[in-house]
Amino acid sequence: MLSPLAVLAFTLVITLASSSPVRGAQISTDDSAVAGDWRGDSTCVVRESACHDEDSLYHITKLPEKPGWFSMKLDKMVDGKPVTMGAVECSYDSAKRTLSCEFARGVFYIAIQDNKMTGTMNLTDGTLWRKLALKKSAQ
Repeated sequence: MLSPLAVLAFTLVITLASSSPVRGAQISTDDSAVAGDWRGDSTCVVRESACHDEDSLYHITKLPEKPGWFSMKLDKMVDGKPVTMGAVECSYDSAKRTLSCEFARGVFYIAIQDNKMTGTMNLTDGTLWRKLALKKSAQ
């Protein structure tokens, strides 16, 4: 036979566990807000270099064969027209709402909040090369 104190302790544990906000919380895995066209500034950090500030346009699409991954086509705007600089594949962390895009010369680290994208491009040696600030285009 359980003592009244043991029954009370057991009841309290069950009550707390069933009312815990963590139990019902779900981390959103919705990554639909990532895909689309993003336009803004790619600003050079290393001024005495071949780097130039750019008006940028990034086209982000889901990679259907790789869940949680996106393709990002990188354009710079020249005389009002997009000039493609390349494309990278990016992994998406839905809990942190971040993209990480590795490529031969470095890596992009990008955070997405609502219709804003901010991030950096670092070279393989760790040098901060660019800062990014873009907004999602209305679709």
